[in-house]
Amino acid sequence: MKPFYRILLIGCLLLGYIPVSMAQKGLAVAPLFSGQYNHDKQAVVVLIKGKKLKPYNLLLFHSLTITDRPDDVALFEAAVRVDSSKAENSETVKSGDNTIAGYYQLPPASPGGENRFILFRKLSPGDATLIYLEGRTQLDRLINLFINKKQ
Repeated sequence: MKPFYRILLIGCLLLGYIPVSMAQKGLAVAPLFSGQYNHDKQAVVVLIKGKKLKPYNLLLFHSLTITDRPDDVALFEAAVRVDSSKAENSETVKSGDNTIAGYYQLPPASPGGENRFILFRKLSPGDATLIYLEGRTQLDRLINLFINKKQ
């Protein structure tokens, strides 16, 4: 491939990556979505942008599920704890002192920007799912969407 086309291709790829990498800017969960789990056999990473999210008033869906990794679950929990303290709206499900699930609506990254959401679910001490979403929807709608989908 000629150098010009290689540079053009890399530039296009970076332009597509920048909005996703900037989405969690300023959040404690941001490093968890940096790509370190992309090739991990004990992790499932899902990234959805575009038309599929439009019916839900979302622009970005980025999820990370890990299995058999208690140390990573502890990292998820610590990051969520920090970010949840900034939540404008939240709902938490606990069993004793343990958070089993948390739904958090964070302020936009910039004035007039998209709403940001963190959803966390701990299935066991070593299994958890962390979801970051961005869009014009509201937390209540997301909670209903996720709860109704499971039933």
